[in-house]
Amino acid sequence: MTLHCRLLLAALLCLATISAARATDDTAQPRLDVASFKPPEYPRESVKAGEEGRVGISVLCGVDGVVSDPQVVEPSGFARLDNAVLAVVPGLRCFPGHDAQTGEVVTGRARFRYTFKLREPPPPPSHQTTPQLDREETLALMAEARAANPDIAIPAATDPEGYSAAWSMTLEARFSPGAFQPPAYPADALAGRETGTVTAAFLCGRDGTVQRARLIRSSGSARLDEALLRAFPTGTACQPARAPKNGPPVTSWGMMAYLFAPPEMAPADRAPPPPGGN
Repeated sequence: MTLHCRLLLAALLCLATISAARATDDTAQPRLDVASFKPPEYPRESVKAGEEGRVGISVLCGVDGVVSDPQVVEPSGFARLDNAVLAVVPGLRCFPGHDAQTGEVVTGRARFRYTFKLREPPPPPSHQTTPQLDREETLALMAEARAANPDIAIPAATDPEGYSAAWSMTLEARFSPGAFQPPAYPADALAGRETGTVTAAFLCGRDGTVQRARLIRSSGSARLDEALLRAFPTGTACQPARAPKNGPPVTSWGMMAYLFAPPEMAPADRAPPPPGGN
């Protein structure tokens, strides 16, 4: 299967037999020969449409090991996916079951399931990551938030309980939905292929707007640092943290770490591995 798209595919195969009446051991049950199974191709139209699901199939296992009479017993909800699994049934073989009383080979039904799953596309070269602050950086931001809220009692971060309470009141501001616009990679950083992670914070006022921005950790490139700080313009809509028990809004910090990488470092589009492959 060769499909140049940014979606990588993964499919998980789960083969399971169904028991014959009152089977006393595994040899009494008909079961599929896993070695004969060839994973179905993920239908192209299903990939485009974002279709995923698990298909359950029941087949008749003959005394000669031939598989026949396939039936969809667990539909995925998408005919294309169901039919893709049905298409591989003619190539299957099975191990017939045995009568528990006489030991004779008998015809019986066996089941298997196949799951179609689309992986998330990889992130772009430049993208938001999780901020990592040390204690000193955290305490410095808390101190500034206290100074900005002289009328609100913010707990001292002298023990775990106080630290947690102070964090929730001073460091949990957020941009309002849609307010943050991811910064573009700076054009003047392309020549040097500058790469690095910038950690910055914005102060969100009680009125729900950004008051100012602050650099916490430099990427090592002033151009990259400034690109993120410019993405926190004064007046941008934000959601400040609040005092506990439905208390008032608190002028508080929001934090972000942003990895900048030149566009050409994007993972090249390549054909995805076949479903079931590594």
